[in-house]
Amino acid sequence: MALFQYRALAAGRKRRSIAGFTLLEILVVLVMLGILAAISAPSWTRFQANRQVTLARDELRQGIQQAQSASMTQQSSWRFSLRKQAEQWEWAVHPNEQSWEDVSAWQPLNANITLAESDTTLAQQAGTYYVRFGFNGEVKYRLSTITLADKAGLTQNRCVVISTLLGATRNGEEHLYPNNNGRYCY
Repeated sequence: MALFQYRALAAGRKRRSIAGFTLLEILVVLVMLGILAAISAPSWTRFQANRQVTLARDELRQGIQQAQSASMTQQSSWRFSLRKQAEQWEWAVHPNEQSWEDVSAWQPLNANITLAESDTTLAQQAGTYYVRFGFNGEVKYRLSTITLADKAGLTQNRCVVISTLLGATRNGEEHLYPNNNGRYCY
């Protein structure tokens, strides 16, 4: 009789263990997931910030190329302008004859992006940075660099370099050591 009771008790234990997880097992899994989330959160945040700076750099490069293309197709001088309006950077492409104050089509950059002004070499007029292209698409003032940074300082700076008088642009990023011109983003 005791043997049958033992077998019934053992069978009941098997059924209980198949039925689900214990509270202790669930807590251990939740603690492990919390630790993994705490480890990966800074990396994910840095990845997102890096991506935002890269997208903003690509957007500015396209704007510069758009101004250059407009100057060649319209056979007139065009500008790419960049300004800070209410703590947010904006850019616009407009004819050189049109004052940047009269431009209505300003495109905002991501709110988490700022201009690294110490490493930016665009010409400046009344707080607005610009690069001007002649009617053949050539740079009219000087070769320049636009350097962008994440406001939180989580990423390396990214830049657009206007590297030839013909208006060739290239992407760059921050380096540990400056180039011949003393710039870190090249």
